[in-house]
Amino acid sequence: MTPPPIWNAGDDTDLRRIRRHCARLVRDIAVPVPFDAERLCQEVGDRIGRPITLMPTAMPADGPSGLVITGARAHYLCYDSGTRPLHQQHIIAHELGHLIAGHTSEQVADVDVPAGALLSTLDPEMVRRALARDGGYDSRQEREAEIIADLLLQRAHSWAPEQTWHVPLDAADVVARIERSLG
Repeated sequence: MTPPPIWNAGDDTDLRRIRRHCARLVRDIAVPVPFDAERLCQEVGDRIGRPITLMPTAMPADGPSGLVITGARAHYLCYDSGTRPLHQQHIIAHELGHLIAGHTSEQVADVDVPAGALLSTLDPEMVRRALARDGGYDSRQEREAEIIADLLLQRAHSWAPEQTWHVPLDAADVVARIERSLG
């Protein structure tokens, strides 16, 4: 099965406008190089005024690979624990994109439990609604989250963020260590 296109190729003007908007949203975010999900979540959580707790979760094969549940005191970012690390990074960056862009649900889980027990204590109807959210890439919010994820990951996997070229993903950790050692 071929995945749906990320955006309508015939709507270049709107896409450029969305990309500029997303670039402004992430401009001042300190993205850790190399990628560090915990540090990035802390940075974004500080920026939006609510902590973000990462929750590796076994996600159903026919469901989304990530989702954010807004709790009374924190956002809980669930991502598929059964996929490869690079895919996990993309899922996390995509879900952070929703938070950065202000796509939070009006629905707040009234829970104050350890993150590991969160999913089992939520109202089943709320979980169904979260899992049933439109996962297609044809909505503006999904486009924004994808673009933000792309911008964050480009910076996280860059040797020198101010450069116009990027280090291959499989070499980013080594290059970052060399850069740190050389100052």
